[in-house]
Amino acid sequence: MSSVHTTPLSRALAVPRYEIIPMRGAMKQARQLPAGTTITVTCSPTRGVDATVELATRLAAMGYTAVPHLAARRFTSRMHLEDTVELLARAGIDDIFVVGGDDAPHGKDREPFGSGVELIDALAAIRPDFRSIGLPCYPEGHAFIAATALDQALHDKLRLASYMVTQICFDPAAIRAWLERMRAQGVTAPVYIGIPGVIERRKLLGIALKIGLGDSTRFVKKGAGMLGQLAGTSTYTPDALVDGVRDLLEDAELNVAGFHLNSFNLIAATEQWRMQRLAELADVAQDDTDEVAAYGTS
Repeated sequence: MSSVHTTPLSRALAVPRYEIIPMRGAMKQARQLPAGTTITVTCSPTRGVDATVELATRLAAMGYTAVPHLAARRFTSRMHLEDTVELLARAGIDDIFVVGGDDAPHGKDREPFGSGVELIDALAAIRPDFRSIGLPCYPEGHAFIAATALDQALHDKLRLASYMVTQICFDPAAIRAWLERMRAQGVTAPVYIGIPGVIERRKLLGIALKIGLGDSTRFVKKGAGMLGQLAGTSTYTPDALVDGVRDLLEDAELNVAGFHLNSFNLIAATEQWRMQRLAELADVAQDDTDEVAAYGTS
């Protein structure tokens, strides 16, 4: 292993997970990623589970590790779930990500699975041999779910799940506080820190307000916090956030597995940023090596 990949930060940047949206042009974007990259595919409220699975199977056929997001409330019946599981098995996909998802258009009274917990239980009965099951987690809470209920749901799902991915949070201190609280509660599953890729700041701000990023959104309204990170040049890069969570990656007790890059299907710009950061880390590592060598011969 080269020196560039010897620190937790460089390792996290060397092999991040990428998240893409199943929409026009997604395959073209995905092809810009290195072979073997883990690519998670979101579940669109409008396109539904089937579009997610279709894109995931195509990615798997190209040699990527495809991880479809299965949204509980987007399934129309148990048979729909069984058919989906069969399609994933045929494609050799044994990694999935389970979310509750938005309410389905036909209403809650006709939803076969009303929550992520119910979907995971059903999946365990249909196909108990999934290699890994991931879950979303919320360092700043959820806009519509009380903190106690959110904690309980996470504990319930982790009976069968393997890892967690944080919703985008721009406050490293909030991520640390949440992680420490979870570890104190006995939650040991590894966590990937969700970060935005390179994107226009106005678009990222719109996304943040739309999905309600907890205290981050409140900071925007106060003119501080996230607004400070999203102000400035027209393009956002996640440097400040990545540097802000560096110490979390270095804390073994927190068990941070790496980064989950929310690409918003703007992969080229994010890949350029990622490679630049790796090059910079390599330069720093080389300088440190040279300095140690020089000291040893002095």
